[in-house]
Amino acid sequence: MKFHALLRPSPRPGDIRATLFALTLTITFLAGSRFLQIFEDQRAELFEVFLLLLFITSFWWLALSFWSAVGGFLALGLHRQWRSLARWSSGPLTPPERGRTAILMPIHNEEAAPVFARLQAMYEALEAAGAIDAYEFFILSDSTDANAWIVEEAAWRALCERVRGEGRIFYRKRRRNTAYKSGNIADFCRRWGRRYDYMIILDADSLMTAETLITLVHLMNDNGRVGLIQVPPTIVNAETLFGRLQQFASRLYGPVFTAGTALWHQGDGNYWGHNAIIRVAAFASQCGLPELPGRKPLGGHIMSHDFVEAALLLRGGWQVWMVPWLGGSYEETPPTLIDHAKRDRRWCQGNLQHMRVLPARGLLPISRLHLFTGIMSYLASPLWLTFLATGIAFSAWRLAHPLVYFPPYLTLFPMWPQFHESVAIGLAIIVIGMLLLPRLLGFIFALAGARRRVAYGGALRLTGSFLLELTLSALIAPILMLLHSGFVIGTLWGRGTAWRTQSRNGHAIGWNEACSRLGWQSLLGVGLTALIAYAEPNSLWWIAPLCAGLVLAVPLVVLTTSPRLSLHATRIGLLRTPEEASPPGLLVRMRELEPSWRATLKMPGGALQHLSADRHLLALHLAILPHHSDWRSADASLLANARGKLSATGDPEALSNGELTALLFDPPFLEGLAAGRGLRGDRAFLSS
Repeated sequence: MKFHALLRPSPRPGDIRATLFALTLTITFLAGSRFLQIFEDQRAELFEVFLLLLFITSFWWLALSFWSAVGGFLALGLHRQWRSLARWSSGPLTPPERGRTAILMPIHNEEAAPVFARLQAMYEALEAAGAIDAYEFFILSDSTDANAWIVEEAAWRALCERVRGEGRIFYRKRRRNTAYKSGNIADFCRRWGRRYDYMIILDADSLMTAETLITLVHLMNDNGRVGLIQVPPTIVNAETLFGRLQQFASRLYGPVFTAGTALWHQGDGNYWGHNAIIRVAAFASQCGLPELPGRKPLGGHIMSHDFVEAALLLRGGWQVWMVPWLGGSYEETPPTLIDHAKRDRRWCQGNLQHMRVLPARGLLPISRLHLFTGIMSYLASPLWLTFLATGIAFSAWRLAHPLVYFPPYLTLFPMWPQFHESVAIGLAIIVIGMLLLPRLLGFIFALAGARRRVAYGGALRLTGSFLLELTLSALIAPILMLLHSGFVIGTLWGRGTAWRTQSRNGHAIGWNEACSRLGWQSLLGVGLTALIAYAEPNSLWWIAPLCAGLVLAVPLVVLTTSPRLSLHATRIGLLRTPEEASPPGLLVRMRELEPSWRATLKMPGGALQHLSADRHLLALHLAILPHHSDWRSADASLLANARGKLSATGDPEALSNGELTALLFDPPFLEGLAAGRGLRGDRAFLSS
């Protein structure tokens, strides 16, 4: 198999970016000019200036996204990606002849069965392709739940037995979860990085086909200055209506946005933290992350590490590419609006930390733009919210201050304060159009291709799904705007968040939980609707989507997690994606494996009971346990408490998670357990 460089005439990246930025600045300037024409009231110049600044600050980011999507649509329509990466030409897929690759699966308190079902499916696929000799798998655990830790070890042992993967599949449990996921990957690089040319980073919900895994290595082999290649993942396995909504939207609109992003990023791209291949030597030499000065949440270890790592690779002279044409990359999405918001809370804190990174020396201008757009993805919500609140306050002020045509001072002409409603309506239509047109372009692209159209269930179902997604997303948008605004304010105020495990299984949310979480938004929506209807009834029509979304916040959360509604939408073919219509073989295999993994990993009781009952697992746990005396001394009080409780009660259930973890890291206790002591009332041993 050979590769060849794409020989089509391609505009220089600088020309593409100059065109994009020129279009963005032009439409922002024109919109700002029109905005100045809305008000003519000398009494409220401060209001007008403040509104204009908010409008321009929010609008440029929207304009940049809009023109990027337009460029992506044109690139897809013209079958042009304008890339300089060498790519696969023709013929059968062959294993890479060089490039030793580690496939890394960082996990943190995950449900083990689906994680190891994915790993087994990928291992088998590589083996079937004859390429398994070029890859090794690492499960890098940062789990803080002691019982989850032992289940992971049992699953690792079972996986090695199932696929005969001894010597190719490795498991490591960190004692201290320093620097979150980035620290987990950095620990791998320090310990084993020199053994590998490349590493493919996965998330716990990631799947990548053998073809994609093999092609990525070939691309890295053939492009020596490339440090990272990102493959955009496709969302799969959504169960709830909310999850299927996100899955459908990502699948329908994603190609337009990723093609546009790849078009102007080219070799100066970004990194999304997973489903990407990285050159280990480049990463190890360039991507050591600093601990940010100051107190948390803006100080400390960087939570959103991916954008920063891409910027550091570019600073070091390495290229970072996105390849939207490759495919074969999958992930999952939070099943509910509340779970989605929990994930966004962490992402918000991580992205706002980038404000500390922006002034770093040596970063390329485009890297600073990547960081700034990531910050704006969350700052946009409070900016638009402030813009709306200021507009409402302005309306209330005008209501409280009647027009005075002849002021008390001497003037030759009366004052004629004016509000040009037609200009305001036109500007609102432009903003709404720029929000909707990229989605419409994604819909048109899918509708225009016969195969794509059939994969979505036909033109009728595709159109119905598009309209349903558009309606529900419009209602959900103001809910997320308020939540994101709260996240930003909380982070800037000093309220941080912990790194929690993402919920992945579909589950229904009841009315009580929905009211406790979002009831305040519904009340706010009712009050806002009443205020605007009284103060500016003519403005109610264009702010109606905002008010409707807030008023319906609670029922939206409940109904979008209803199993009955999700099942009904599935049966009639709404929100169907190509991966649902014709599931990839890898996805089918993963689903086949998951029930057997659930049966395999059923534990009798907790971690200590399981180790006591399974002496082979206990021996394995002891054999791979890092023996560091400083850890034991640091946990001396926990060990003493744990031993005392077991000595007094003989019941492991009485132990806290910290105490149980300390015991599981304590070789003398575990050796005693292996000898039949410790859970059978040998109090002399427990108290020693």
